[in-house]
Amino acid sequence: MYKLYWRERSGAFAPAAVMAELDISYEGIHVAEGGEKTTEFLALNPMAQVPLLILPDGSSMTESGAMALYLAETKPESGLAPLPGDPIRPQFLGWLSFAQVNIYETVLRYFYNDRYTSEASGAAGVRQAAAERLERLWDMTAEKIQGPFFFGARFTVLDIYLAMLSAWHIDPPALYKRLPKLGALVEATVSRPAAGKVWRDYNLDKR
Repeated sequence: MYKLYWRERSGAFAPAAVMAELDISYEGIHVAEGGEKTTEFLALNPMAQVPLLILPDGSSMTESGAMALYLAETKPESGLAPLPGDPIRPQFLGWLSFAQVNIYETVLRYFYNDRYTSEASGAAGVRQAAAERLERLWDMTAEKIQGPFFFGARFTVLDIYLAMLSAWHIDPPALYKRLPKLGALVEATVSRPAAGKVWRDYNLDKR
């Protein structure tokens, strides 16, 4: 059985939602704030980051996007991860990487700005630059959404990931109002019974 180390409003939502959609059984292990710095957790993940996924063979995975993609590919018939030969696969992989490398990282720069400067006085500037960059990144993303999901009627891991990232915005309702295609994508994603339950369990419906 899989084991997922998770915390509310964390990146664990993505793999948890994928497992819920695919009816994959797993054990959820809640990590309280600060619990990622314990000796026990650091032995599993020296990066001290949640989520952490333990595979049935006992090996572990980090990085929420990679977990979600891997899990989706264990059940290729689901279509959650376009396979080689699928015409949307190149764009799927590109935008999933874009979301992880650009949007996720910029969210971290906004909320944990002190980590990105060696000068305490520079933290405010890092935060401001991150806020401005996030809006540009979301503009670029929303422009490509076909609706209701990113690839039209096709629901994929990318929709789960984008919905999660959007919930971390400083003002999600304002973001959805400004970018209605993104708001519709999130609504369509969380309206799904499986993903929607995980959304609420992770308190991503809270503003």
